Amino acid sequence: EDIKAELRKRYGSLAALARHWGLSSRAVSNAISTPGTSRATEKRIAEALEQPLHVLWPERWASDGSPISFRVDRSPSRTRADALRAKARAA
Repeated sequence: EDIKAELRKRYGSLAALARHWGLSSRAVSNAISTPGTSRATEKRIAEALEQPLHVLWPERWASDGSPISFRVDRSPSRTRADALRAKARAA
């Protein structure tokens, strides 16, 4: 909310700012609210607010300027059903 408020103070509506940058009207709002939507837009927002990325989004950007990964580990966390059946037959 602080980021949105500061952008509105300086540039008016978020949609107007996005259109000024040649983006869709929801691009700035989406970049603020949804991590990983557009790293380029996040960088533009940081430049517009004259803040480093890691100050605005410490959970999204490391202090060295590299993005923090949002990849989810999709490996199975439980034993497969067929392996359980094999154990039951053996017992």
